[in-house]
Amino acid sequence: MHESWLPREHSLYRPRHGTQRLALVCALVFFFLPGISVILFGPSNANENRRPNEFPSPADGWAFFTQLGPWANDHLAYKSGAVALSDWISRHVFGEPPRFDRNVQVPAPGPIAPPPPPPTKTPDPGEAPDRRPTGGFPQVIEGRDGWLYLGFDTQGKCQPSQSMDEIVANLKRLRQAVEGSGRTFVLAVAPDKSTMVPEYLPSRYGGKECAAKVGAQFWGRLTTEVGLLDLRAPLRDESIRLGRPVYFQQDTHWMFDGGLTMTRALADRVQPGRTSSWRVLPGSTWQGNADLPTLIGTSGQNSAMRYRLAPDGRDDRTNWINSDFRTPLIYQSAPVDGMVTKRVAMIADSYTQFATGFLAATFADISITHVERLNTDAQGMANRMADADTVVVEVVERHLAAGVSPITNPAYLDTISATLAARPIR
Repeated sequence: MHESWLPREHSLYRPRHGTQRLALVCALVFFFLPGISVILFGPSNANENRRPNEFPSPADGWAFFTQLGPWANDHLAYKSGAVALSDWISRHVFGEPPRFDRNVQVPAPGPIAPPPPPPTKTPDPGEAPDRRPTGGFPQVIEGRDGWLYLGFDTQGKCQPSQSMDEIVANLKRLRQAVEGSGRTFVLAVAPDKSTMVPEYLPSRYGGKECAAKVGAQFWGRLTTEVGLLDLRAPLRDESIRLGRPVYFQQDTHWMFDGGLTMTRALADRVQPGRTSSWRVLPGSTWQGNADLPTLIGTSGQNSAMRYRLAPDGRDDRTNWINSDFRTPLIYQSAPVDGMVTKRVAMIADSYTQFATGFLAATFADISITHVERLNTDAQGMANRMADADTVVVEVVERHLAAGVSPITNPAYLDTISATLAARPIR
């Protein structure tokens, strides 16, 4: 029992002084204000790209008190407003943007998922690359006019996990394994936003010079030594035609214009001339969360038109299915004029999510599997390639240039090469 609770006539009675009362009030606020605010105002809007901390258990002992702070921070009803206020103060009082290099947990690549900086020379099979930022490279680069760029666009090129020689050699080995088995191979690299829309980048940022040097080397060697479906010129032409960039302002991905451009280029490469009958019509407006603001504790929205594609010039055959390809996405339909009849196995990443509806309208038989599935099911991926007569690989520039994509992991290439060699087609 505290001495202030004793009867006044008790010899040990001591009243609380001002400092004790202040400490007691602070303790009550600390313990009860987060819960009361949730009851009165509802939970906070999630604005970070990670799972919020759960309420600690009293059974955790003293850890209950250390874990209570992170829980309260994640669930304060007014958190989003506090973050916005902090951003405003940083910019308008101190004249600088808020820090963009916080250690944020980033989920696996997806429609709003940025790529991870790798810690090892060559990723081990089944081991996900480290996703923590390193010194000198911000997670987000703030450009002009509200444009945001992913910091790993530069960091991955400046601190690669594989040398350029290793990356090129592994991609050449993949091509040889596919073509040596009698199949067609197409490598499509989705350019980084910083590659296609550099005009809004700041004049100075970490890694600018080395990233430009490595990027030029990357595109040059893949073009001359590996062979690829270079999407840079078609994307640039589409941007000029539209009079605007085909990448989102606050997201690292391209818009549906980019997905349609890639689909058209793939169709013409796999089965030339198929797109001559195509008719593209305006579709509905699509909205979704932007991925880059979540890395700095704020939020943003993407908005773009999702087109309709009639490969025969008459009937709309777009079919949008919400999938991240972790479970293979399979489209099969009776072909019409303008559709590709080859059986295609596509290995892709999140950029292809802005093309799936167009791919459904274009390819009569296609399976799409996320490239990260190689980490958990390399044999299953190899089997899907063996079931097809055409293998398409789409990977974003920064993952290939950094050597963190599973598609350049020698252990996985061993599995793919052996499987395709055992099941050749003539």
